[in-house]
Amino acid sequence: MWVGARDRVRADASDRRELDRRLERFHSVSLERVLGEIAYLRDTGDTVLAGGSLAYGLGNGLSDLDLIISGPSTTESSRVPLEHFVGTLRVDVWKLAQDLIEGSFARAEDALADDQAIHGSFGDIDHEDELKLLHRITWGVVIDGEGLEFGRQLDHRRVAADLVVREYVERMRSTALLAQVSLLARRPIAAVANARLAIESGLNAAVVGRGFPFSGDKWLRQRLLVDCPDLASLYAPFARLPSDPASEAGSFVSQAVDVCEDLLGCDLDLEAVLTVANWRNTDLRFTKIGPDRLLLSTGFGALWELQEHEAEAWQRLVALGAEEPGADWGLGSCDEAALTLCLRLHELGALELRWNTGVPLSALRNRPRAEV
Repeated sequence: MWVGARDRVRADASDRRELDRRLERFHSVSLERVLGEIAYLRDTGDTVLAGGSLAYGLGNGLSDLDLIISGPSTTESSRVPLEHFVGTLRVDVWKLAQDLIEGSFARAEDALADDQAIHGSFGDIDHEDELKLLHRITWGVVIDGEGLEFGRQLDHRRVAADLVVREYVERMRSTALLAQVSLLARRPIAAVANARLAIESGLNAAVVGRGFPFSGDKWLRQRLLVDCPDLASLYAPFARLPSDPASEAGSFVSQAVDVCEDLLGCDLDLEAVLTVANWRNTDLRFTKIGPDRLLLSTGFGALWELQEHEAEAWQRLVALGAEEPGADWGLGSCDEAALTLCLRLHELGALELRWNTGVPLSALRNRPRAEV
């Protein structure tokens, strides 16, 4: 059982002092002043935890301070933060009942035990709130109160770490696939951009797997430079996109896929991943008006004009069931022209990339492990 209780308060004292010094340096604000500002939100017995970049020793003077208020008698919860300003410091406060927190950990544990893809289930690439929440709870700095104690026998910190590793491995697989498909479609800029995203996703997984708290994509570079210099050297060749993507995309993508495979030990070869990847139609319908061949989406309120070869490719997809909204068809069953058309529609948001199976951590040959 993870316990953020009395025996952890002493261990967190140095972290609390360091956080206090950072707030003074960046904003001339003390933790005591912050606690006074949010006192109205606390119930009897509530603990205040600080998480996020500032609490993890990252961040800068533009970073906000993320706080969680919870305790045995907390009755009201908000899944969106309450924003405060203390001087120039922005303070985002989540007030959460303990059963809601435990429910998030239980969902995470269940997802990790399931073979189905979890990519995006706990926050998409723009909104990572639930992924971050579990880390703010388990790596958070206790700045006031007795800490948190949960009744369920669960290694909460391990669950939080494994969830991020699994999420980012699955993101890596998706972007590695898109990079390779973009090469086939002669889209070099899309190919190199997705290849770098694959590298960054793999590095996020590796960093968290080593026992560091998850702080989001924007602090990855700082984490690599300060804490994981060996991983920083892996990233260096991909930090800048090629100046001539048309001629360099092939080698850039190939090297990125190799690094990702070596880093985590999963098979990202195009033929392998095509067999478990699907496109999903949103609500596309083919129509012909005079000589024009069009794809219609009522959801987007848009029409896309198809060239003759694209219209023929779509008709081949219709034979696979692509005409029905919500229909899935395998990427491996697409010829090059159909794959190119589907990529274009995916970039517009009209087709979703779906997976028949997730990437259980047990399937990784180089599974990141640390005593967290």
